[in-house]
Amino acid sequence: MRLKMSNNKKYRCVNCGEPCSALYKTYGPTVLKLTKCISCKGIVDKYIEYDPVIVMIDLVLMSREAQRHILYNTEFKAFWKLFIILMMLETYAVWRSDCLFSITVNTLCDVGNNYTINATSIDIPISISLPETWRHNCKGWLQDSRADETDLFIWEKDFYVQFISTFSGIVIFISTVHILMKSIQLFATKREVSCELLLKAFSLGNMSVVFLLPALVWSSPGPARAGLAHYALVFLYTLVVFYNVFTVVYERAAAVTVSVMVVSHCTKYLTTFLATPLLRGLVP
Repeated sequence: MRLKMSNNKKYRCVNCGEPCSALYKTYGPTVLKLTKCISCKGIVDKYIEYDPVIVMIDLVLMSREAQRHILYNTEFKAFWKLFIILMMLETYAVWRSDCLFSITVNTLCDVGNNYTINATSIDIPISISLPETWRHNCKGWLQDSRADETDLFIWEKDFYVQFISTFSGIVIFISTVHILMKSIQLFATKREVSCELLLKAFSLGNMSVVFLLPALVWSSPGPARAGLAHYALVFLYTLVVFYNVFTVVYERAAAVTVSVMVVSHCTKYLTTFLATPLLRGLVP
């Protein structure tokens, strides 16, 4: 990723987030001096001299310094491509029931027992049932036509429906985060966050979906509990990554950011759960 070095753009210190006017100064064709932050007295962006592989490793390790480097001090023009690829991967995981969200819905709806569909679910000792107003959504969560593995058109159509449903959930998630954070700004220091920066932050945080690939590629038939630990760890890792990213972007207190993350994820999964049966009913 290229560094942004235009004079009319602001950068940020990767250590404390303080705005700065330049990342380095040049004193000749081979002489370069990194700028020091006026607030924390540290190097504004140490990742300028780092190999991209080191930056990627720090991103995986949820380093806020690496996240600030990517969001504020680099171009990151391909974020929309990353956004689409990760959304398709997330859609495939939900469609294949290879994620914690799908397993939870299948379990609460008792899809396997009530509708005689081969769906991934777990047996829980406690009887939990959804409200009666949501019961009709359980029938449309998985289609009976999935049993017909020869009709590729039905499978393809079902994937596109799930893609739109997942996209709707993501839009609601991003909107909820931004609205709640902007509302909290009325009682705190103002911090302008552009739509582009918000989409970059989501794309960076959603990279944790990649860790679902081992389950999607090497999954084998067996008890659902065998892969449940993997899905749970990926989900927890996703929550922590989003917490770090939105803390970097909005700079709010930990309790506020955690609350917003919980509410936003609930609205996202609720939207996906309600939209999927609705869309399948509309598509012939």
